Amino acid sequence: MEKLRLSVDLCLSCGSIALSKGRKLISSSCWEGFKRHAEQVFIQIKNCLKAAGVDKEELEEVVVTAGPGSFTGVRLSVTVGKAFKSYGIPVLATTTLDALSRGYRNLGKDVVPIIPGRKGRFYSRISGELLDKKAEELADRISKLQDPLIVYLDQLPAELAGFPAVREVVPLAIRLSTIPEGELSELCFYYIRKPDAKKLSEQEINAGRKEKL
Repeated sequence: MEKLRLSVDLCLSCGSIALSKGRKLISSSCWEGFKRHAEQVFIQIKNCLKAAGVDKEELEEVVVTAGPGSFTGVRLSVTVGKAFKSYGIPVLATTTLDALSRGYRNLGKDVVPIIPGRKGRFYSRISGELLDKKAEELADRISKLQDPLIVYLDQLPAELAGFPAVREVVPLAIRLSTIPEGELSELCFYYIRKPDAKKLSEQEINAGRKEKL
């Protein structure tokens, strides 16, 4: 059954929302700047719903990105999900990396999504493993793949320039709108690296930490 879905991504520097029905995109909005996310997200949601002639009570599900990304952005993205959950609307989540790689998985290649992290590091997923690595470390891992395809945002690190790559320009919220419900999880946080105050165990790092709410 096609559901009226609101998709929200606030984990990265480009915030975005999308309203969709099944695979049909009804309305969307995006903006730049981490510092603008908190002030913009509910304004833009209200505008998108109004443009579509939809009340929030008509939403049948909300999907949010839940990390990795900016720690503040991840917390805000999940908080938006919790706000809609308090209204009794089902809320689901996925990683920014899964949203970024959406649409490339059926190409028969080893898709490697990459987003910028902190201190010159990058978040990625290789062979199902969530990673937080320097560019040269990722290059070593990618070189072992049979047919890699890097999907990235903004700029590709020079260390990865020798691999096949495509720059994604579609806002992540629009990518979220096309992910089947069965591939989403309950609302949670997806951490690769916790705040500096708490260090992850090696097992948590390898798996990518998923914290349920």
